[in-house]
Amino acid sequence: MCNSKKKGLSRILISAFALVVFSWSGFVNAQTIIKLGHDQPEKSPHHQAALKWKELVESRTKNKVTVTIFPSSVLGSGTQMVEQVQAGALEAAVLPTAWVAPLAPTVSVLDLPFLFESRNAAYSVIDGPVGEEILAPLNKVSIQGVAFWESGFKQFTGSFRIDNPADYKGHKIRTMPSPVVQEQFKAFGATPTPIAFKELYNALQQNVVDGQENPISTIKSMRFFEVQKYLTLSDHGFLAYVFMFNKPFLDKLPADIRGVLVQAAKDARDYQREIIVKAEKENLEIFKKSGMQIITLDKSQRNAFSTASQKVHTWYAKEYGGEMLDKIKRASSSN
Repeated sequence: MCNSKKKGLSRILISAFALVVFSWSGFVNAQTIIKLGHDQPEKSPHHQAALKWKELVESRTKNKVTVTIFPSSVLGSGTQMVEQVQAGALEAAVLPTAWVAPLAPTVSVLDLPFLFESRNAAYSVIDGPVGEEILAPLNKVSIQGVAFWESGFKQFTGSFRIDNPADYKGHKIRTMPSPVVQEQFKAFGATPTPIAFKELYNALQQNVVDGQENPISTIKSMRFFEVQKYLTLSDHGFLAYVFMFNKPFLDKLPADIRGVLVQAAKDARDYQREIIVKAEKENLEIFKKSGMQIITLDKSQRNAFSTASQKVHTWYAKEYGGEMLDKIKRASSSN
């Protein structure tokens, strides 16, 4: 090869190398943008906590990371958002365990009815080593769960009065696509009917289903109290939310940025817990003023629901094994 050609080739290689270095430097210094999706409206404690997470992340990274929040299932259903996180089309999401369970059945253990006696009992499990173990299988499907947020304890609502499990017989009840939740209503004698969360208000209004279950904060933020006549304060199930990232995306970030994102998720979780507890009392007063009839179960009525729910615990142990359930019971009873 003649000298002129060698020189020309060298210049091309040097230019290409410089372009790669420049591009790599630009990538390192570029701003990281994270899309966070969730299923609750903008006035919900969930969205307030999401805004807190955004604030913490952007301030702690000095705006090297910016966050765009997509509330109210605008990116799709819970199932679709989980799939988007798995595929990397969505960097982060915070969604109920029931939407995550199809990819990691162990997560569904938290959907079991009458699993926790109190919020503190729930926190002792989900904030500790057992909580990390529950989330671990998500890593195999390109998702990393880093914290549990919440909606609080679920309550029953219906177009009919609910005092005992037998009251459910013959009624269609909306559920999330969780086998555990569906088995729960089967145990009560109801017909579980999966319906997308954003379609639930209309389904209740048009009597497509006769009732549903959700925590007080969700009943308020989604205005279900407008289309349901009865609310039964059952505290029958703790509704945990998984704060999750696309794992390949998270793994590629510098360690210090990863640390900020994870710690901010935990700090925003604590913030959410404060505001959600405070809002529950205020929301009950709103329900009363709207004309909703509020029923508080006595000890025998609650025991009837708890006893009926043991069928679901037995079913779960046979279906998925009882080891995790036993760990949860030990961890929660120690609180």
